[in-house]
Amino acid sequence: MGETFGKKLRTARQESFLSRRDLGHPALREREISLLETGRREPGRDVIGYLAARLAAAPGGPPRADGEDGAVFLSLAAAQAWDERNYFACLETAVAAAAAARAENDARGWWELSLLAGSARLRLGHYPFCIRQASALARHPLAQSRPELRSRAQELLARACQGAGRLPDAVRHGREAVASAQEGAAGPEVSLAAYLCLAAALTESGGLSEAWEYCQVFLLPLAESVPDTRLAGKGFWTAGNVAFRRGDAGSGVRLHQRAAELLSPRLDVGLWASFNKASASMRLASGLHDEQTLACIRQAEAALAVVGASPSDALDLLHARGRWQHLSGNHAEAVDLLSEAWDGRSYLSPQTAAEVALLLGLSLASLGRTGAAADRLRESESLFRRAGAADRSGHVRTLSAHLGRGTDW
Repeated sequence: MGETFGKKLRTARQESFLSRRDLGHPALREREISLLETGRREPGRDVIGYLAARLAAAPGGPPRADGEDGAVFLSLAAAQAWDERNYFACLETAVAAAAAARAENDARGWWELSLLAGSARLRLGHYPFCIRQASALARHPLAQSRPELRSRAQELLARACQGAGRLPDAVRHGREAVASAQEGAAGPEVSLAAYLCLAAALTESGGLSEAWEYCQVFLLPLAESVPDTRLAGKGFWTAGNVAFRRGDAGSGVRLHQRAAELLSPRLDVGLWASFNKASASMRLASGLHDEQTLACIRQAEAALAVVGASPSDALDLLHARGRWQHLSGNHAEAVDLLSEAWDGRSYLSPQTAAEVALLLGLSLASLGRTGAAADRLRESESLFRRAGAADRSGHVRTLSAHLGRGTDW
């Protein structure tokens, strides 16, 4: 549904000092504006054009272009493209909107739209471009004078570094996002987003004790208090991931159950798909080979069939299905699935590709194909080391040594 569009519309209306009735008159009723702002109704292009014209003509505001080349129309269209998961269109439109905002001397609008363009690059896996854009936004004078803006740019930068497999950099920028949020007394949503990216980066890089401490002291209390249910759900989801990685499957299951209660497919099918895909992965990595885990895989597959699966989504599901088969003792089937995922590893982060190689090596070894298993384990170790996940690289090195000696794992 249209959460991003709704927030953008509500903010633009309030900044123009318009009521819902004033904004909609004469073509749209007040209730229709309310449905759009709360994400319960999707706008068509004609509705976006009408709303943009009303906002551009609002009395007392700065001069704004009211056509489809104006910043108001383009910013609303970019937000809608994001909600539709059309990230190519979002990127293209957000770049055009940022240029239009600059031409209209709207520095804050330019910054926000540039951040949206960077977020679209992140979703598209354009990590180097996203890193450059987020770095520039964090250094911009507007962000230097507004710590909450700097926190948001550092959060995007941390996530892009994590996607690129630059885990030490992801942790550093995650810390800077948290520090900026604290410096500026940012609202709970900005603060929670900063703690989410730091906890995720620490978890991937092996800093599980520190990540869990952040979850206990900061992240979970914020998740309990923020009004945004989707963001709160992400908080419980992330904390559950940390618990699973620490070997505390009981806490992981409990926290993911809380997340599932908040991340309704009715509100955001794409987010529901991502959560179920990740939850299945965490459960399988913890050895939870049960009906609930299989249900997570099936729910992710069904949701992605609705919204469309990206290449990385499809590979993640192959990885999950392969791990399921491995735990079931169906090692030949696991090798087939994991080999397909490994062939597409260019779409995966280095640390995720390392996980695929590790599991593929274990499945190959179970079939007695020790030479091929050793190759995959060496590649897994190298990928973890390149990403900065030293503890996981060391774990794979130990497994390789056991394989070389022919001892049990």
